[in-house]
Amino acid sequence: MKAAVWTGVDKIEIQDIPIPEIGEEQALIKVKAAGVCATDYHIISGKLKIGDPPNVQGHEICGVVEKINTTRDDIKVGMRCVIATSIGCGHCAHCRAGNQYLCAESAEIGYNPHHGGYAEYVKVPVSAIVPIPDSVSDSAGSILESIVCPTESLMRLGVPLAGSVFITGAGPAALAFIMIAKLMGAGKIISLVRGEYKAALVKRFGADETIDATASEDFCAEVLAMTGGEGADVVIEATGAGGIIEKMPYCSKKGGKVILYGIPGDDEVVNFPIKKLITEEIAIYGAVGNTKAWYPLVDLIAKKQLDLEKMVTHRFKLEEIDKAFDLYRNREKGLIKAIIEF
Repeated sequence: MKAAVWTGVDKIEIQDIPIPEIGEEQALIKVKAAGVCATDYHIISGKLKIGDPPNVQGHEICGVVEKINTTRDDIKVGMRCVIATSIGCGHCAHCRAGNQYLCAESAEIGYNPHHGGYAEYVKVPVSAIVPIPDSVSDSAGSILESIVCPTESLMRLGVPLAGSVFITGAGPAALAFIMIAKLMGAGKIISLVRGEYKAALVKRFGADETIDATASEDFCAEVLAMTGGEGADVVIEATGAGGIIEKMPYCSKKGGKVILYGIPGDDEVVNFPIKKLITEEIAIYGAVGNTKAWYPLVDLIAKKQLDLEKMVTHRFKLEEIDKAFDLYRNREKGLIKAIIEF
């Protein structure tokens, strides 16, 4: 089969490699489309250390069940599906609670040693298969993983009905937070962005108000002004910039929630106002999980209540995958999500 193999720093080669052999409770998926994630670019370019080459990356996968070896009767050959890529040991307390991503032995399809979706076929555990109806397109399915993590955190922590939400950034995660917060009943969504283009973008995805980080002297003061002096009920940091992260408590109302999603560099130091967090009972939450939102999101897309198609801005064939990574190398302004189509 054809596969895009990561062979070294900034090196991707289209190679012919064997089609994987499946074992018990495993399935072979014929990949129809795979989302191109910024994390893969950071790994392949040497900016982020997760596993070593050679490997077939790609953890955003939509396909069709080609072969299966299972005692289950609900997953069958020919079934269209997306892949829930987190893998755990299956028996620890975290796995039993459905939080495989917290397992001490956690891994992910698309990260070494598990080959991913930048190939014609991928081997997956049967438990990772999430069936999708025909009303969910291959392209929507291929980027579903990118909004699962933001969605899961909001499912876990909640958005007050008609409450205020402040979200930083305009990348895929930030746009996902905006869409899901709106669906969950947020009354006002405020976005911190850079420039007029990004301001228009986040409004297209559901933001009500925007703050331009390039022009604002104190964006936290602007958040307070937009929320009647109280601060936002839910504050979401999706940029990973240390200087922005440490300001998040100042944008929160008393008793509010701060969700940290963007990951700063290993050498960045973030200082939080501990006294403020304690005396105003502001809760800080990390968000990385992706196990509980798959089926609800599939239902929302199938019912046309959530439109992921508008997130897909670029499409490539497997042989063109390096062009997809060029979008990240060149910081392409119009990029939201690129996908590889088979």
